[in-house]
Amino acid sequence: MAKQTFTQLVDDFTGEPIEDGTGRTVRFAFDGAEYEIDLSNENIEELSSTLERYVRASRRVSGRSRGRASSGSRRSSGGSSETAAIREWAESQGLKVASRGRIPADIVERYKNR
Repeated sequence: MAKQTFTQLVDDFTGEPIEDGTGRTVRFAFDGAEYEIDLSNENIEELSSTLERYVRASRRVSGRSRGRASSGSRRSSGGSSETAAIREWAESQGLKVASRGRIPADIVERYKNR
């Protein structure tokens, strides 16, 4: 006699079964802890839209980087003296730049291509 075992994903938020192609397991981290949750596509969209504004305002500290080569292709801004010069130049051009933190890449490029 043959025996078959099936695994059925269940949306951890609603308790409803997730049919093939209509959801997946989502991994995320918060405050130093990593989590996994099985969600339907609808609930993945809801989670993504809820987190989107926080992700956009945050800095990536680990994990996959999209659109960047992994072999050290990161460019340096050249140190704090150049950073100060970029901020000063941006302000003189009427561009908004925070007094601390990362300077947007488009402003750094405009500074370098001036």
